[in-house]
This record gives sequence, structure tokens and C-alpha cells, in this order.
Amino acid sequence: MTNIKERVLHIAEVKGISKIEFFRDLGLSYANFKGIQKTSALGSDAVASILASHSDIDPEWLLNGAGGMFRGSTADADHQALTLPSKIDEIEQSNAVIEALEKVISAQQTTINSQEMTINALNKYIEAMGKKKGKKKKG
Repeated sequence: MTNIKERVLHIAEVKGISKIEFFRDLGLSYANFKGIQKTSALGSDAVASILASHSDIDPEWLLNGAGGMFRGSTADADHQALTLPSKIDEIEQSNAVIEALEKVISAQQTTINSQEMTINALNKYIEAMGKKKGKKKKG
């Protein structure tokens, strides 16, 4: 799996949830995860929603494809004493999620900038076509 949307689809498959139901429960549209839309970026709100709804999914795997799909066993975690090292691990994991989300935001900003340039170019083209059409009417 090369992109985050493919990994999101894989979550539904592994958990045996229909894709339509899976995305409806997340408040997302399945249409954004198939066809050409499958290659577009996934918003940070969607990532946060997936991780909140499916807390057993490893954030590092979801965002980067690194490591295993699932976090460690939650049953084992319930039996562990809360220690300073375990709290440090939680903070480090949170920092990894924050860093990954910052990368998502950066990629989205790049997309926004590119789209702004496209809009500006199209507006100039429309303006030029309008001027050209106006000259033809006069002539």
C-alpha cells in the first residue's frame, strides 16, 4: 500500500466492515477513496476521525505505512502499571502524530498554493478572452 487512502481502505477490509458503513460512521464519503480521488490527499480532520474511532490502529502505520497496522494489545496495556516511562512513550507517540499531521497540513498548503496559481492563470485567461471577444464585436 503506497498511500494513506489505501491504508484506510485496508482497515475496513481487515475489520470486516463494509466500506460504505465504515466511511459513513467516520462522516466521510466513500467516493473520495476510489478512482482518481484515491490519489488525492487526506485531510487532517479525516485522519483524526479515523484514529479516534479506531484507537487500535497505529498512527505511524496509518500516516507513513511504517510498522504494524495495530497498536500493542490493549488487554496488556490495562494490566500494566502506569509508570513514568509509559507516560513518556505516550507523549512520544502523540508527538509523532503531531509531526505527521503537520506534514499533512504542509502538503495541503502546497496543494492550496498550486490551486491558487491555477485559478489566477485561469482568471487571466478568461479576462484575455473577454477582451478578445470585445475587440471582435467592435471590428
